[in-house]
Amino acid sequence: MDLFLSTFENKIDRKGRLSVPAKYRAIFERNHTPLYLYKSLTKSCLEGCGIERISQIVDAIDQMDVLSEDTLTLQTMLSSAQEMKFDNEGRVMLSDDFIQYAELEEVALFSGIGRSFEIWNPAQWRPRDAETRHNARNGKVPKLSFAGTHKQGNF
Repeated sequence: MDLFLSTFENKIDRKGRLSVPAKYRAIFERNHTPLYLYKSLTKSCLEGCGIERISQIVDAIDQMDVLSEDTLTLQTMLSSAQEMKFDNEGRVMLSDDFIQYAELEEVALFSGIGRSFEIWNPAQWRPRDAETRHNARNGKVPKLSFAGTHKQGNF
């Protein structure tokens, strides 16, 4: 399984072109799948993934009550999704709407979160990251289950 991990920063040029980290591009190239970007529902960032993740969301919607709020929420997320095309230099063209939504300026921060990744304004991501790490050091660690065991999150 391919995973999006680590953190990278890349410049956004005046035309809105953003270079996707080579490690992330390699996943899309290896799997012959397009990159999809969409507006996060809960954070001031963009989220990126492949067709597999988009298909999981669509499959989840198909299992839900068509008139439920949960369905509407997921449909709203998908309504902002755009299939991105890489240029010869590994860049994608961000729409003005995406740039404004994530409050991106000259640099974008890619944060790998497993099966997807986020694109942030670094000035917004850094304090969020610091707060999350501070909270974890002070006992606010999620309970994780590995191989059927339930333990407090000491890795």
